[in-house]
Amino acid sequence: MRMSLWSCYCVAITAFGLAALGCPARYGWFGGLSPRYSPHESSAALSDDVRAPARQSGASTSEIGAVRVVELAFNLLRADLPVESVRHTQKIWNHVDQLRVGPDTSARLARNGLRIGTAVPGAWPAISTILSACGARIYRDQLLSQRGLSVALELGRIDDSESIFSFSADNRLVGKTFAAGTKLMNLDYAVRPELDAYVDLGVSLEVLHEKDTMTWERRDGAIRQVPAVDRHVFEDVSALVAINQGEFLVIGPGGDAENEYLLGHRFFTSAQGGVLYETVFFITPVPYQSDGSFLSGG
Repeated sequence: MRMSLWSCYCVAITAFGLAALGCPARYGWFGGLSPRYSPHESSAALSDDVRAPARQSGASTSEIGAVRVVELAFNLLRADLPVESVRHTQKIWNHVDQLRVGPDTSARLARNGLRIGTAVPGAWPAISTILSACGARIYRDQLLSQRGLSVALELGRIDDSESIFSFSADNRLVGKTFAAGTKLMNLDYAVRPELDAYVDLGVSLEVLHEKDTMTWERRDGAIRQVPAVDRHVFEDVSALVAINQGEFLVIGPGGDAENEYLLGHRFFTSAQGGVLYETVFFITPVPYQSDGSFLSGG
């Protein structure tokens, strides 16, 4: 079983009463324009289609120490902004708290052409105006976590050999060439319902290559044959973000993403119809109980 940096974090804090597990459930992107909700909305955004699986699965709210274990849904909005003479993505960060990840992490992300932060609901109208003004392509999705398993979002594929460079924690520039694989953004999480549905989100980037061969692995207490995989997690370019109820996470390219070999460019830019686009994600965690009710303060 893969354990990323933030999966390990989640397991460690479980001892203090937080609910967290760490095997990824992978999701791709689909679905079109004009999202039916803003990324910061909670109860109105979690549809009956999303609530139903939790009820049907027989999932129950339980206790770990003094903390209830709850389900977690994600409202996701992906915005692809065309790169023109002005990089419109950079305007978004005027409305985002990037220091929530800590100054050292924020600086390390910036060196790698990345930005991660949080925004409050009141910031969305200004962000939405930026997206509309530049003709951004908007995609939305609504995901239900699978009994605490971490979520892996597919950002793109490597079909031809591609080199990716990143700055490590000690500021060394390191590079690796990948012959093939899938670019993933992993979300590990822990929910604290006693703190007004406060959520810890761990964000990491990974290249996963599924081979044509099989290997034996212990899963769910049994030895099973599974596809062999190569994983490369960019451990030093990770972030842990504390998100209060109603806030949403913002992830996208930073100033140095113009360097086409850096991590930020490789993961958050794409050519579409001959036009270069930069991608920004808006992710809202929505804690709820297995009966479909939402957690609220109090």
